Amino acid sequence: MKLHTLTAPSIQAALLEARRRFGDDVVLLESVPAQGDQPARITVMVDQPQQEAERLPFGYAGASRLARKAGTSATTTDTAVLTVERGNGSPPRPSGNRAHLDRRGQLFPAETSAASASASPVPAHLADQLERLHRRLARLERQLGGALVGASHRWLGHPLAGELLRQGLQPSTVIRLFDRLVAQGFDPEQPDEQLRWALAREMRRQLAPTTPRPLQGPQVVIGPAGAGKTTLLLKLARHAGFFGRRMTAVLVLLPEDAESQPYLSPVELYRRFGLPVQTVATPQEMTAALRRVQGFDQILIDTPSLPLQEAPARRLLLHLRQLLTPVLPLQVLFCLNATCNLEDILPDWIRRLPLAPDALVLTHLDEVRRVGRLYDWLVALACPVVCVSRGARVPDSLEAFSPVAFIEHLLRL
Repeated sequence: MKLHTLTAPSIQAALLEARRRFGDDVVLLESVPAQGDQPARITVMVDQPQQEAERLPFGYAGASRLARKAGTSATTTDTAVLTVERGNGSPPRPSGNRAHLDRRGQLFPAETSAASASASPVPAHLADQLERLHRRLARLERQLGGALVGASHRWLGHPLAGELLRQGLQPSTVIRLFDRLVAQGFDPEQPDEQLRWALAREMRRQLAPTTPRPLQGPQVVIGPAGAGKTTLLLKLARHAGFFGRRMTAVLVLLPEDAESQPYLSPVELYRRFGLPVQTVATPQEMTAALRRVQGFDQILIDTPSLPLQEAPARRLLLHLRQLLTPVLPLQVLFCLNATCNLEDILPDWIRRLPLAPDALVLTHLDEVRRVGRLYDWLVALACPVVCVSRGARVPDSLEAFSPVAFIEHLLRL
């Protein structure tokens, strides 16, 4: 394992650069958004042996993985041929100096033994990536089919409909919104401002389930890597509008095999901000920790990063649920980086989690460029959003979520 720190104008750009340099298997450990003249910064972890064996020019990674899955060969437009393992026999090697990629790994190994030429199963980490790729391709196919069906619809030629599409809304969503306005007696040809306000009311009605709820009792925050769970808890603990006026303690839940897997503990960060913090790895430690914090007004609970594959995610959450059994009442917050690829975090997947979220928190909202895709996702999830984070300042960048303000920003009202 090796750690790398990269900077870029935004966190998303830094992640793209990390994947370009080191492949799709990088693990995001820390992200700091851009502030003033300071660029965004991320820290990623790379599996070094795999990096050397798999590193290919940017753009070849997807083709090579699909080729391994299908058992066929992927070719480039150049004279070099990418050959995958196909059972018996050694793969052909290209002639000339194109057999090697200068400083970016090798297309072919220098020596091929009979053992390496024999067929081998796809490694588990590659199988997970292939599964995610197949799911993403299936979703893209469904979206493309919906777009083609609605391409000739009368509303999609309206200027405001085109603006919504550029904001990331699905064509089916735009068509449904305009159809409902017409059913209510609105004329799409009326003045732009009147139509925008009518559309805002209808979109706000669709976001009704996301209306914020009060934060009560102990709060446990779950979410994937890069979501900003620890920073969120620091902001909640210090913000006067949330828990800043209460005596707050933090519990950090450890993964079941914390010693055998990479895990960066946030304990020192909490201590730097003056928050009492304890780590919990077993039910016995949880019982002892709860006795120590019983004099505090508020308990906030940090958790390890949630894997995006269902089986590992369920294992982690079942472990956490066992640790949290004595904590009642408990409110589960799902922390989501609003700039992430929402197609990898489906609402149905979130509902199936063993620790089903009671509410949602959106981070990095200030970095979102196409708010419409987030609107579609929130409507599909139908979960209350308690607060949003716009920047890294503790605690000033945290604010309560307002569906009205969200829609007005989307429609530029």
